[in-house]
This record gives sequence, structure tokens and C-alpha cells, in this order.
Amino acid sequence: FYWSPTVEDRVGIAHGIFMADGISRDDVELLVSTFDGQSIDFFGALRARVYDDKVRDFVLEVGYEAIGKRLINPRKGEEVVFDLPEMSLEVLLAYGKAIENEQENIKRIQLADSYLDGAVLAGSEGTANTEKSLNQ
Repeated sequence: FYWSPTVEDRVGIAHGIFMADGISRDDVELLVSTFDGQSIDFFGALRARVYDDKVRDFVLEVGYEAIGKRLINPRKGEEVVFDLPEMSLEVLLAYGKAIENEQENIKRIQLADSYLDGAVLAGSEGTANTEKSLNQ
């Protein structure tokens, strides 16, 4: 069974993804129309990316050496509490564009790998230098 969601299905699902973040249905409609070629899981990845950056900022602020002390058995009053990240249409559009750029880079790399798989870059001895070029 193949399911091809309608635009209304996509908006409904994406709105459910962003509901806890207070993103309006109108903003979700704009997101879905802006990234209309993306699958539904793109919107989950978009939301996760915002939270990932919040965690990354925390790790950089605390430092790699001190992260264990902050997370494991913290003293009372020193528990790690995260403020919700800023989640707005502008932020989501910026992150969405960044994810699309990453997708394009991956496509380019795969295209280059595909090209290089078929190319003969080295001689039969594993070098581009031939006997003739070495003896001149």
C-alpha cells in the first residue's frame, strides 16, 4: 500500500509536529508550501535540528570535561534545565533552508562518487605514472 498524502494531510501532520512549540497552522501551511518537495519526516528533522543546536550550545558552554559532572548525579539546585528554544517561522525557514543545502551537498557528493567509480584515474599499477612517463 502506497500512501501519498495530500497537502492538507501534510499540513495536519506537520502542525502536529510543531504544536507543542506554539507554531500556528498558518505558519505550518507556509512551511509546507515552502518545502513542498520534502517528505513529512523533513519537518520532524527540522524541529529536531532546533533542539539539537540548543543541546550543542549547552555542551559548548559547559565544556566537554565538565559535562559528566553536570548531568550525572547533580547536586540539588544544579540540575540541568533547558529553556525551550526559540521556535518561530523565521527560525524554521532558516533551518529548513540549511537542511535543504545539506541535501544538495550530499547529492553532489554522491554524483561525484558515482562519476569517480567509473573513471580510470590510475594506471594498472595503481599510479597515474606510466613506464614511459617515468623514463623521460
